Amino acid sequence: MKVLSKCTFLILTVAITLQSCVKDLDIAPIANNSASAFYSSEIEVNQAAIGIYARLGRNGTNTDFPTEYFYLASENRADILYIAGETSAQNDQLDLRKYLITPNSGTVNSIFLRMYQIIKEANNLLYFTKEGEYMRYRAEASFLRAYAYSELVRSFGPVALTTAPIESADAIALPRASIAEIYTQIISDLEYASANLADVYTLAQSGRVGSLAAKALLGQVYMTMAGYPSNDATANAKAEAIYASIITGVEARFSPTYAGLFTLANENKYDLFSVQFASNAAGLGSSLPGYITSSSSSGTPFPDWAFSTYSQQGQDLRVDSVLVKEMRANKDLRLAGSIDTAYNTYAKTAKGADTTIVVKKSIITKFLEKDKTNSKILFWNDYPRNFPIIRDADVILLYAEALIKDSKASQAKQYVDKIRVRAGLPALTANPTMDDIKRERKLEFIGEGRRYFDLVRWGEAEAVGTLKAFTVRYHSKLNGLAPAVKDLLLPIPQAEMNNRSNWDQNLGY
Repeated sequence: MKVLSKCTFLILTVAITLQSCVKDLDIAPIANNSASAFYSSEIEVNQAAIGIYARLGRNGTNTDFPTEYFYLASENRADILYIAGETSAQNDQLDLRKYLITPNSGTVNSIFLRMYQIIKEANNLLYFTKEGEYMRYRAEASFLRAYAYSELVRSFGPVALTTAPIESADAIALPRASIAEIYTQIISDLEYASANLADVYTLAQSGRVGSLAAKALLGQVYMTMAGYPSNDATANAKAEAIYASIITGVEARFSPTYAGLFTLANENKYDLFSVQFASNAAGLGSSLPGYITSSSSSGTPFPDWAFSTYSQQGQDLRVDSVLVKEMRANKDLRLAGSIDTAYNTYAKTAKGADTTIVVKKSIITKFLEKDKTNSKILFWNDYPRNFPIIRDADVILLYAEALIKDSKASQAKQYVDKIRVRAGLPALTANPTMDDIKRERKLEFIGEGRRYFDLVRWGEAEAVGTLKAFTVRYHSKLNGLAPAVKDLLLPIPQAEMNNRSNWDQNLGY
């Protein structure tokens, strides 16, 4: 039951009315903020909390956060997808893939502002409610603020840090806080959320974060801190301890089949934290299926799967053929669960009869609802599939990784095997290594935007080397640049830089 999706449309107006004319970090100034008169009842505070979640969805635009961030700015920059041919659509997507992105990118600016919209609204809720009141909603706001900062710091590096409403002039003057300062705040927020939420919420509350999600994100944060660029020597053990405390609860939410993770019937059953979507033209649908690949503007490239007016928005992105061959040879069930390697189109013969044309093209389709009779899906960005930000395998494989790094590979084996066996692969014959972790994470999360961030935290040299090798194989003729250290961060949006004299742009931009 997608309560958030259905409620989001109703409360989005409320969330918007809490904003004044803002710029820069999009943090409402206290002097002009009418929010203090709003947080006067549980109904209003609940509406405000749901409004924070809404920022991860369409947010009144054509695209949602998972499309912009996890697909275009993350998966699109990793060693999963390549450009088979360029189109005139979505130049930002093309520039991201070719490592040509600039601070003027609309996609990068949107990602940055979305996260600060979340921070601003979480700050409002926490500022205008009292400790001891509405604790569940305060905990949700703390989680979402921590989540926003966690994505900002790993994608942009040091950014402005604020935990209360702030005047616009003061927001402009904020320095870029250190990565260590930001992580300290993230950890504090997640510990608070963990202490004040139920483990999970179900039935009418499905889709809202619980303590299990807060602890899972805290573990992910520690794993990120343990890697590049922080290289915190104490963080891995902290992640291991967090994961040990929740692994039983996570395994209780483990899907017995990989394909079962990506069906409408099972949504919110196995995820710990996901962006909620729903169809039927209320502005709550997912835009991700529109970026699977490119096509002509007339007619659908997927007549066996999608409604007749479905259209594509993206470049001609395809899945690494070497990866597809490896998965097929190993009979990996995640191949069919994530990717289609061919589809049918139809053309008229000279006599007017339909002839079937098989298009051989490996594309990620795990979020495309293959149901051309679905009358609720009305547009290319009206798809109902939720997008998982944290799910069962995230915790299981990160826990195994933490154990291996703490010289406990024998304890990690059961968890790596759990993922492999679900994928139809045999259990390992020896204790797992980091190479096993890296392989399983790459295959498990195809299309979900994890790979790029994994490569970065595993080290500067590994990230740049892996991305460069992939670029040479596929993109040497596409006039792009070879990836470099600068590409391990996104640029600070130029709109932000124009208003600040105390910020330096990220390296290389």
